[in-house]
Amino acid sequence: PFDPRVLYWVAPAVARAAVESGVAAGPFDEDAYVEHLRTLLGQSSAVLRKFVRRAATDPRRVVFPEAEDPRILQACSILLDEHVAVPILIGSPKRIEEIVRSRDIDLDLSRCEIVHPITDPALAEYATSFYEQRQRKGMGRRSALKLMRDSNYFALMMVKQGRADAVVTGLLAPYSETIRPALQIIGTAPGVRRAAGMYLMLHHQRGILFFGDTTVNTTNDAETLADVAELLADAAKTFEVEPRIAMLSMSNFGSVQHRDAAKVAAAVKLLRARRPDLEVEGEMQGNLAVDFALQQRTFPFSRMTGAANVLVFPNLDAGNVAYKLVRELGGITSVGPVLLGMARPVTVLERDAEVDTIVLMTALTVVDAQQQDARRLAAQ
Repeated sequence: PFDPRVLYWVAPAVARAAVESGVAAGPFDEDAYVEHLRTLLGQSSAVLRKFVRRAATDPRRVVFPEAEDPRILQACSILLDEHVAVPILIGSPKRIEEIVRSRDIDLDLSRCEIVHPITDPALAEYATSFYEQRQRKGMGRRSALKLMRDSNYFALMMVKQGRADAVVTGLLAPYSETIRPALQIIGTAPGVRRAAGMYLMLHHQRGILFFGDTTVNTTNDAETLADVAELLADAAKTFEVEPRIAMLSMSNFGSVQHRDAAKVAAAVKLLRARRPDLEVEGEMQGNLAVDFALQQRTFPFSRMTGAANVLVFPNLDAGNVAYKLVRELGGITSVGPVLLGMARPVTVLERDAEVDTIVLMTALTVVDAQQQDARRLAAQ
C-alpha cells in the first residue's frame, strides 16, 4: 500500500542529491525542508502540523475498534513512527496478523496492545457496568453482555474504565450507529448539555473556518444553537483562533419575520448573556457573515470586528449540506468531523477516510485527551 510519508522521504533525498552533486547551490537543511513539505502537502497546514507535534510530546493510549480494517493498521504504523499515539487494536489477533502480513503493512504489532472482546477477562465486568448504567433505560443483563461483545461498545467501555484514553472509530458503520454508544457510555462532559459535530474548513486566504453543528443535533431550539456556538467557540480557541461567531439564518437582523429566524436571534441573546466574553452576532445570512466590508456598509450597527470564522448553522440539514458543498466545490480542505462536548475524547471518522486523515484525526484526539487531563488537574 502507498505510504503518504514517502513524499517526505523522496523529495528531500532528491534535493540532497542535487546539493551533493553540485547541481544546487547553497546549504540544505533537510529537517526544515521536510517540515516545509508537511505544511504544503495535502491536508497539512502549519496549525494542524503543530497539533501533530503537540500530540507527540505526550502520546496517549488510543483504542481502535476497527483494527481489522487495513487503513487503521497503516495509520497505526505512522502513529507509532511519529510517536503520536500508543495504539490499542480491537479484534482477532490472528486476523490482524494476517492482514498485516498479506497487505505488507510495516507495523510492528509487538508495539501495540491487541484486545479481543470475546476472550478478554474484563468482558463480564464491562457488561455489568453497562447494565448498571442503563438499567433504568430499558437495558437488560443479556442485552448488555451481547452489546459489550461488539468492538465499539467494548472500546468505549475501556475508555470509561480508564484502560484507554480515547477512541477513534467510524469506518465501518453509519455515524448515527457509532455515536449512539458513545453518548450512552461516555456521555457529555460535566456542565455540557449536549455534544455537537464540527468541521474545520481550511482556506488558503481566510484561514480556518469552524462549521457546526454538522453531524449530531437533528432538532435545534435557541438553547441548542447557543450551546453549539459555545462549544465551537471554545474549540476555535484550542486551534489558536480568536472566535468571531455568526449565527446563520435566512434573515438579516429581523429582515424576515419567521419563527426560524426568531429562534436564531434568541440564541444570540442567550449566548451573549451566558458568555459576554464571546464575539457573537446574528441572525445573519451566510454571505454577510464572511464579507465584513459588506456587513459594515449594510449593517453598521453590527458588533462584529471582522469576518466570522465560527459559522453556526440554524439546523443540521443546513450544516451538513453546507460543509459537503463547500468541500466539493474546491479551494477548501475539510478536517473532521470533530465531536465536541464529550466527557472523554471520541472521534467518529468519515467512512471513506484515508490513512492520512486517520493519522491527523488521531493526533487531534490525542491533543484533546491531553487538554482534558490538564483541565481535570487544574480543577483539583
